[in-house]
Amino acid sequence: MDFARYATHLEIFVEVARRGSFSAIARKRGVAVSSIIRRMDALEGDLATQLFVRSTRALTLTDAGEKLLIRAEDVINRLINARTEIGTFDQTPSGVLRISCLPTYSRLYVMPIVAKLVEQWPDLSIELDLTERLTDPTTERHDAVIRIGAQPDSELVATRIGVQRWIICAAPAYLDRHGYPDTLAAISSHRRIDKAREVPGLSWARLRESGLVFDDKARVFRCDKLEPQRQAAIAGFGIAMLPNWVVEPDISEGGLVQLFLEPEPEDAPIQILRLQSEAPPKLRVFIDAMRKSESNS
Repeated sequence: MDFARYATHLEIFVEVARRGSFSAIARKRGVAVSSIIRRMDALEGDLATQLFVRSTRALTLTDAGEKLLIRAEDVINRLINARTEIGTFDQTPSGVLRISCLPTYSRLYVMPIVAKLVEQWPDLSIELDLTERLTDPTTERHDAVIRIGAQPDSELVATRIGVQRWIICAAPAYLDRHGYPDTLAAISSHRRIDKAREVPGLSWARLRESGLVFDDKARVFRCDKLEPQRQAAIAGFGIAMLPNWVVEPDISEGGLVQLFLEPEPEDAPIQILRLQSEAPPKLRVFIDAMRKSESNS
């Protein structure tokens, strides 16, 4: 089979199937109707099956034609995407870059990067979807999403930009008033900052799962979002257990003191996930900047 000819015939087949007319596609392409019919005859010959029910009043697809249309549209879309990726590989970053990530992660790590990118590339603009939920780039028109932890098998392409670990910390003012816990178990007598709804594998639930017992009455502040927990910890409400990427800047600046790392850390990857195997220029410069930022941290 001549695959180049076959691909051309598939493209024409999709156009004819969508319009339901040989003559309409002939006019669109500026060729004779007989040329389009010959190509469809050749495609049916290659596949050894009838694709159209032809009459003087209508042109409809057979069952085989319906199945081929679904497959052909997918093949053509993939070819178009591949051509776009290759054709724009060396172009200047431009257009709208749509990224989804956690609000706190954006404040600490994404905003400093995009601020530099929009200054460096005048034709580039940024659209951020800041949310705690898991957005889906396949349905929500995101160029990429930033997620933390192991991801289920999917067709998304992952670029690792960091690792999440959990840190137990408190403000110096809180420790001056209430003292330093000598052991993890001693935290049970301290005021704690926690999630409103306990989720397995997050925050203090990680230690409960390992057998440590904490008094729920000691929870002085509860919130499911990371940023308010961080702010409560800095304000001296109590001891918090938060991801390293949330509190390390504050620990470096002295706003928080690291007390313990979790006993059995599970390094969870922080990843940029995208649909396209080859990132377009606008996304490529973002990924490169995020990776460079991580390597310098």
